[in-house]
Formats: sequence, C-alpha cells, structure tokens
Amino acid sequence: MPDRYVLGIDIGGSTTKLALVRAANDGHRILWQDAIETRSTEAATVLVKRMAHAARPLLEAAPERVEGVGVGCPGLIDPGRGVVVLCTNIPHLTGFALRDELSRAVGLPVELQNDANAAAVGEFLFGSGRGTRNLIVLMLGTGVGGGVIADGHLLSGADNAAAELGHVKVDFGADATPCGCGKTGCLEAYVGLNGIARIAQRHLGGGARSCLSVDDLSTRRITDAARAGDEVARAILHEAGAYLGRGIANFIETFNPEKIVIAGGASAALDLLLPGIRESMQRFCCFAMTRDRAVIDRSAIPDSVQFLGPAAVFLNAHRSA
Repeated sequence: MPDRYVLGIDIGGSTTKLALVRAANDGHRILWQDAIETRSTEAATVLVKRMAHAARPLLEAAPERVEGVGVGCPGLIDPGRGVVVLCTNIPHLTGFALRDELSRAVGLPVELQNDANAAAVGEFLFGSGRGTRNLIVLMLGTGVGGGVIADGHLLSGADNAAAELGHVKVDFGADATPCGCGKTGCLEAYVGLNGIARIAQRHLGGGARSCLSVDDLSTRRITDAARAGDEVARAILHEAGAYLGRGIANFIETFNPEKIVIAGGASAALDLLLPGIRESMQRFCCFAMTRDRAVIDRSAIPDSVQFLGPAAVFLNAHRSA
C-alpha cells in the first residue's frame, strides 16, 4: 500500500484536536497536530470555519495529496447522512450536517463517526487490534464508551447506536448504583471516573488505613497508591475490575471476540484491574473456549487514538481508494 495522508479531527466538549496522519504498510505516523477550543455555546457553522482555518496549514504541509478528513464526534451520529443527530455536550451540533459543511469548508471529502466507534476503528487499523477480525474496544474515562468490530466490520446497528457498552447492566440488585443515563446498574456507573471514586469512598468509609484522601480519588491517584503498595487502593481496583469483568463476560458471550482492548485514561491501571476482571470472567462466562480465546490487552496507541481513530474512519470507508 502506498503512503496515504488523512486529516483526523477529534471534537471534544472543550477541545477539538487535529492531526495530519500518514498511513502505510509499515504503520502510521502523526506528522503535525494542532488544537482549538470547541466553544460549545458557539454556532456550529462558526466551529466549522475555525476547524477549516486550523486545518489549512496542516493540509498545506503534507508532502503528498491529502485524501480526506475523518471526524470523531461525541453523541449519536448518522454517518450515512453525515449528521450529528444528538450531542448533549455541544448542543449546537445537534441536527447539524457536519460532514457536508466541513467538506465544503476544507474542499475535501469527509467521513463522520461517533468518537467511541472511531476509537474502535483506530485500534482495528493501527493499534492493538491489528490482525484481528473480531474486536471489542472499551474506552474507560469519565464515562465508558465502546465499539465492536465483527467479522472485520464496525457494528453500527439500526441507528448507529449499537455497542453502547457502558450501559450494559452489571448489577440488577435493588441497591444498584444510578447511572447518568437515568437507569441503574450500568457498567459506566462502576468503572467510569465517578464509579471508581464511589467504590473508593465506600472502602475508605470503613476506616481502613490508606494514603488515599477523599479529596482526591481520581483513578490516577488510586493507581499510584496501589503501585506504591497501598492495600486499600488495590482492593478498590480489584472491585472495579470485577465489575468490568462482568461486562466483559457479557461481551464475550454476545460477540465472541478475539481480543478486548482497554483504552482511555484508566487503561494505565489494566494490570491492577486484571485480577478482578479474570475473577468475574471465570465466574460468569459460560464457555471456557470462548472465554480463554479472548485476549485482554491495553491500547497500543493510548496517546494518539483521538487522532488515529478519526483518520482510520476515513481510511476504512475508502478501503479501495
């Protein structure tokens, strides 16, 4: 495959990041990148103009022709129409024909996808999922996003709303933890940022000795404490891992993946989450064959998936280009 150049754009609630990506048989490379404020209260047309302005120097610096632009955007996306159906974090994008407006502004074809799905395609083409045909990607951060590659194709569903993996139920008890979606017992409520903090508060509330403070229960702080030998911190991550393992057991039974890739900020704690994950897999997976063939791995591109995912969305949509 000859070198291919694509612009990847990740639209976030506060920051929109852009990068020129080179893809080739020997891997990928991010050549140049930039970032602008998203300004969620600003009109969508103004955001498009600012993205196009920021993209111009990156496109001009490309050593060869840039084929197009891939965009990852939060919310419910209709890639076929190129429309943002619903985006609660950036309300002015709701109902906006982002693909076509941006294409006109930059003079290149554009492909649009949900940001979690974009990350899944990025891992599939560039990251830990290379060489697989059945892949699950879990993005662990403030929330829990996900994407599924089934038989080499992104699973999208009737409304491009398939693989809302963070809202798979892992607790059906009467006291199941409420989730931001309005329901209870969702995976996100246990292994999202606030979920892990809630588990930590409960462990610390028992009076156990720990270097952790209730004023700082970020996943990074808990991970650092666990690595330093804090037993309470280790117990917190073991419990969070056990809930994550419940979700993974469901995904294994449903999708029969070759690999499950953990991405996002909490992926740095994967080795500390794994004991709990494997405990739940042993307990809840029905079939040893499908359970044992599913490799759990950390993202190989944790610091660049936000660029490579959208770029991969364009490349995946233009495989024969």
